[in-house]
Amino acid sequence: MFDVAGLRDEFPLLQAGSGQAPIVYLDNAATSLKPRAVIEAVRGYLADYSGNVHRGQNALADRASQAYEDSRRSVARFLGARASEVVFVRGATEAVNLVAGGLALAPDDNVVVSLLEHHSNSLPWRARCQVRVVPLAPSGLPDLAAAEAAIDARTRLVAITACSNVTGVYVPMQAWSALAHRHGLPLLVDAAQLAAHRGIDVQSLQCDYLALSGHKLFGPPGSGVLYGTRAALERLTPLNLGGGCVTHVGLDLDYELRELPWRLEAGTPDIAAVIGLGAAVEFIEDIGIDAIALHEEHLRDVLDAEIAAMPELHNHSPSDARAPILTVTARDPAIGSEYIARVLSDTFGIMTRAGHHCAHPLHAALGLPATLRASLAFYNTEDELLRLRDALRALLRRGARG
Repeated sequence: MFDVAGLRDEFPLLQAGSGQAPIVYLDNAATSLKPRAVIEAVRGYLADYSGNVHRGQNALADRASQAYEDSRRSVARFLGARASEVVFVRGATEAVNLVAGGLALAPDDNVVVSLLEHHSNSLPWRARCQVRVVPLAPSGLPDLAAAEAAIDARTRLVAITACSNVTGVYVPMQAWSALAHRHGLPLLVDAAQLAAHRGIDVQSLQCDYLALSGHKLFGPPGSGVLYGTRAALERLTPLNLGGGCVTHVGLDLDYELRELPWRLEAGTPDIAAVIGLGAAVEFIEDIGIDAIALHEEHLRDVLDAEIAAMPELHNHSPSDARAPILTVTARDPAIGSEYIARVLSDTFGIMTRAGHHCAHPLHAALGLPATLRASLAFYNTEDELLRLRDALRALLRRGARG
């Protein structure tokens, strides 16, 4: 049995306040809650050994450096990678920008992306070169045939999300890897939404780059990862230069870069966040990602059944092959998604999200206004989903009456 109650005890924000019911947190696609293990790892660094990493000759610096590199090894194990292939960044956005800025793209080069992409996996390319956006097939997945047709002699990379933050659909990465490599192109995978729900093995994915955000993985804000094969990382010109990324600087300011991954980590990093990310990964591994996936699939199916029984809502996440993300709109156009989210929060204590979810092109292509998104994690329960159902029914009835 999956011990949801025991796991919920590890998350302070899920505990009821004095005389109050606990919140229902269904905004995990935006950011996840943090367990005590992560909070204590961050607190421990800040309180007990707050030295700088890698360049100090004192006991605090030694301890901080050890904890920082231990986190790198934990993340590498989580991804099926080598530690030297793990670059710490502030989040998936910075990871994609590090690749986009490091590849020396020319204005007439192009990168192939899909309509599902978060702005963070489209705008960094758009700022530097042409972007070819692959439409969706009737299945809701990016159209592989259209991607094939979009690739030409000026294509430099294929960049694709593994899991939509709007519809939740899982994209079959092996097919995209085969497509990219058949054309001799590197593949970048945006795993920001995938990492908290499914196991990741970069060897099986056969990707050249992979980006993820720590704050969506039960870790602190300001932590993230760019994975890359050694060959792929060596192609990148560092975006930032300064302390920590060089072995020597001469009088005329000629310099020698350090080996990977440190050449891509100039300056003092967010040490506390990286140490917290290591604790988050270990926390997930202790639970078991396969057990998490089974529990979340059950919750997703329960929520789907409840929403299907509410004709007042239109479901925009119909696929069964998806993360526990549900995106809906009210069929009554007078009941806006932002209004629903605010009432759910302020009246019922249920945290969801409304808007375009940093995916304006997808909403525009589907003819959608702002949508309401409920996104689940392993600490959610069936009772919470029933609270959401009852709140939506009450809210929609009130809205229909004007």
